[in-house]
Amino acid sequence: MKILYVSPRFPYPPKKGDQLRAYNQLKGLKSLGHEVHLISFGNTHPIPLELQHLCSKVTLVPLSKRTALNNMFFGLFKGWPLQTSLYFSNKLLQAMKQATSETNYDVVHHQLVRLHPYQSSIKHVPNVIDFVDSISLNLIRSAHIKKSLLNPIIRWEARNVRNMEQLASSNYDGGIFISDIDKNNVSLNRDTLITIANGVDLEYFSFQKQLTNNNSLIFVGNMSYSPNREGVKYFIKYIFPLIKEKIEDFTFYVVGRNPTKDLIRLCEKHENIILTGEVDDVRKYLWNAKLFVCPLKSGAGLQNKVLEAMSCGIPVITTSIVSEPIKAKDGQNIIVRDRDEEFAQTIVQLLTDQIQLNNIRNQARTFVENNYKWEHLNVQLVDFYNKTINKHVNGSHPSQTEIKVEVTS
Repeated sequence: MKILYVSPRFPYPPKKGDQLRAYNQLKGLKSLGHEVHLISFGNTHPIPLELQHLCSKVTLVPLSKRTALNNMFFGLFKGWPLQTSLYFSNKLLQAMKQATSETNYDVVHHQLVRLHPYQSSIKHVPNVIDFVDSISLNLIRSAHIKKSLLNPIIRWEARNVRNMEQLASSNYDGGIFISDIDKNNVSLNRDTLITIANGVDLEYFSFQKQLTNNNSLIFVGNMSYSPNREGVKYFIKYIFPLIKEKIEDFTFYVVGRNPTKDLIRLCEKHENIILTGEVDDVRKYLWNAKLFVCPLKSGAGLQNKVLEAMSCGIPVITTSIVSEPIKAKDGQNIIVRDRDEEFAQTIVQLLTDQIQLNNIRNQARTFVENNYKWEHLNVQLVDFYNKTINKHVNGSHPSQTEIKVEVTS
């Protein structure tokens, strides 16, 4: 199968969730014997050997900040979401048109709803969009949780994103979401939509045979992602003090790139909180932790960091927002607590209950092995491609709602 894979963010190195997903999908498609032409924004030269190995061709399209801001301004008049306007480029559009005119692709794969304005240029080829998560759901939850002067803008953006998600779910031949919750936020009844989760590299995030005796808590996540940052800040302000009332001998590690100044200042106030910033190998910190805490109050999609901790055999305590998309079971392979007092009380209890910790972590690893292998998930992706191709060829692809593309770049 010949696949044109278009990603707005260059998928290597895979540091963010959509990059991780794209990179592992490319690996899976290569291993299954398919030929992929990757088109992406980027200025990376030379092309990393990892992607040269995975792709038959890589086309990079530069996108300057000046062009992005100019496009954002013009996009306001069209009612486009800001992030869609930011990522529009006539150069990318021409690259896709040229590619589909020169090669007979079996399917075109777009990643993220911000590529929807380009769909009309590839509608003659079987086409799918991987929304990953529902960005409108993420924005709505963030505006609901955090009081901010920017909330009116966030809600405006959420409405526009939701409208574009609805259009994209109708216009593409097929659509993919990372979880049922994200899919159902966009549509409950479209049979062209499917859920394919993210996977875990089970060999890389290997199971730690023995859990540490140290009372160490850990959170891992990219701190440029607002739900991560706000979740950690909330934990330190409201849950951390409740734990200290019961137990003082513990350390909380906050591991992740791009911590903000306010988060740095907050962590510096506490001797037993260690903020690492970006680290070379996150596994060293996971394997030395007794408990992974993920106190997110907002966000959407599937939290890779939780699956990776479970794969390593680190027991996880989290909130319903995080656990529900994963479909883990409270008390068996994960611990779920939404109230601050219960979250803190359960942490104190778990730190002294080695038997329960071992039961949870063993079942967590088995759960990830059974449900989140990239090999199985990429087979699902190819199966979906084939079903979508058949529908397109048989003339049952969706009717189109046109989006006029006039932004210059």
